[in-house]
Order: sequence, then structure tokens, then C-alpha cells
Amino acid sequence: MIIRRMGYEDMEMLTEMGARMHAEGAYGFLPFNREKVSRHIVGYIEDTETQCGLVAEKDNILVGMLGGYITDYFFCDKKVACDMFLFVDRKHRGSSAALRLIQTFRNWAIAHEACEICLSTSTTVNTERTERFYKKMGFTCVGGIFKQRIR
Repeated sequence: MIIRRMGYEDMEMLTEMGARMHAEGAYGFLPFNREKVSRHIVGYIEDTETQCGLVAEKDNILVGMLGGYITDYFFCDKKVACDMFLFVDRKHRGSSAALRLIQTFRNWAIAHEACEICLSTSTTVNTERTERFYKKMGFTCVGGIFKQRIR
């Protein structure tokens, strides 16, 4: 398995992977906009300073993806690297894909002078397992996400 930056050649597979991520996640009740997803992917490909788009590839098939960005904290000029999405296809969960995607994102964040990395989960898929995985990697659980649908 290799971890590499997203490229234009990945657009179709990334969009399909995005559709699978959307369908099994907490946002499945919302419509899926392929064109918008494609525009975001282009941003991850083209903007290598503030965005990090990574894929995990095995046997020429994409099995995972991570999109993240770097920004200033609200209250100071120090930088924080945050994920926008992290997804590994179901049959490759438990492989090294997520670990290696996160490690590569961490290296990118360090190179871009981030003070910390913030990973989140907003799905209802294996939340306890995800928490154990993140803690094993040295992350600390801080806060939570509280949702209420209004329409």
C-alpha cells in the first residue's frame, strides 16, 4: 500500500469513495452533490500550501483518502491542521491505511509549522473503535459534536 497526494487521475475514484463515505455516515440524509465534491478535490490537488489531499492506494485501487487543511487559530497566529474527511473503504479497515494516512498528514502539518493536529469523527460508524485508534496514536479526546436536525 502506498500513500500519496491526490491527483487529477483520481477524480472519479475519489468521487465514488466520497459517495460511499456519505452514504454510511451521519450526513446520509443530505443530498450528495458530485460536482461540489469534484470541486473540493481539485482544491486539494491544486492548493498544496493550505490543503493536504492524500490517498491510500493498493494494487492501483484507492482504498482510503484524507483531506485536511491548515489554518490560524481563532485567537492567535499559531497554526492548526484539521481534517475535513478521513475515510477507508470497509474491506480495508483494520489495515495500515488510516494509520499511514494520518502519519503522512502529520508530517505535512509539521512541515507547515502547525502546533497541533485536530482529527474529528462525525459519523456513527465504529465510534468506540475509532476513539481507541486515535488514542493509541497519541490523540486526546477534547469536546464533542452535538447535533440537532431542524428540518
